[in-house]
Amino acid sequence: MIDRLFPQTGTGPRIAIVAGEASGDLLGAQLIEALQRAIPDARFSGIAGPKMKALGAHSVVPMEKLAVRGYVEVIRHLPELLRIRRELKQAIVRERPDLVIGIDAPDFNLGLEATAKAAGITTIHYVSPSIWAWRSERLKKIGKAVSHVLLLFPFEEPLYRQAGIPATYVGHPLADMFPVEPNRELYREQLGVSEKALAFAMLPGSRQSELELHATLFIEAAKQLAERYPHAVFLVPFITRETRDMFERRMWQLEAQELPFRLMFGHAHDAMLASDAIIVASGTAALEAMLAKRPLVVTYKLSNLTYRMVKKKIKTPYVSLPNALAGGFVVPELLQHDATVENLVQAVTNMVDDKRFGARLNACFTDFHEQLRCNAAERAAQAVLALLNKRR
Repeated sequence: MIDRLFPQTGTGPRIAIVAGEASGDLLGAQLIEALQRAIPDARFSGIAGPKMKALGAHSVVPMEKLAVRGYVEVIRHLPELLRIRRELKQAIVRERPDLVIGIDAPDFNLGLEATAKAAGITTIHYVSPSIWAWRSERLKKIGKAVSHVLLLFPFEEPLYRQAGIPATYVGHPLADMFPVEPNRELYREQLGVSEKALAFAMLPGSRQSELELHATLFIEAAKQLAERYPHAVFLVPFITRETRDMFERRMWQLEAQELPFRLMFGHAHDAMLASDAIIVASGTAALEAMLAKRPLVVTYKLSNLTYRMVKKKIKTPYVSLPNALAGGFVVPELLQHDATVENLVQAVTNMVDDKRFGARLNACFTDFHEQLRCNAAERAAQAVLALLNKRR
């Protein structure tokens, strides 16, 4: 039961802020930090992860409660999610914060924002849903729910302008974090990767549901790549003990415990920057792989029921962010039934063996990086401050 949204006392502006997963926690923390430089007495409360809480944000429920993906998975947790959102709506209407900011998690946040906007509270949605790829009908729902949208990608701005929804392109904070010209040797030295090694970064997903569907695919692909490349090493970062344990159990089940795996806690960016090629489950990690300027293959699997439901709504031939930025295929995508060990190994070897491909990809990715590198947190904070000052 959410008794009170803002337990903190003070006279500064009250900003309700809701993040649904680790990537949202990072965006939220960077935004809070930028806002605190301008309004040090601002109070932040809602649903926050560890990075946001470290900056003083109050979380009324654990952020992990919202970190659910896929139709089938959401249905299983729906009663609890609806209860949390209902109580949060009631608290927002009751306490009337100066602003409501929803970070990503559109299926949760847009309903929350719609209630707040109907009550006369200014609402901001940070990170557009992937309307360019699927479910473009959500634009109408977004328009009813938000006062303003903060966009991460330049190709999104014309879509919102055409729909008459106020929006600002701020760039992507990850582009500010990654070096434009990464020093691969430095990162290899930090991780203890030999100069002779052919390093593959493997990112099978951050959720347990993703590991269930991807672990076998990645491990079996590693088996074949190790046979082809005797000096191969596989850097596999995880963000939780649970996902690491799941992957390690699958290694033993598949008799792959002797392969040169390096299972790591965190350090995903370091693993990518130290690698010669990257295999990544689609999502924000595909963008991170692009910013690392490494050849990459994007793959992803969903439960069969979820995939059948999603497939009907996809309106582009690609789903990964590198290809969306290019407006076409620059990296291979192996999704659902195409996500086989044979296809994955073939795609990786094609890239590794063709040095000219890697050079072309590096130039392309550098161009995208420079487009996205806009000091995003500061630009987002300026947009938020403008709306806050207008309301006050």
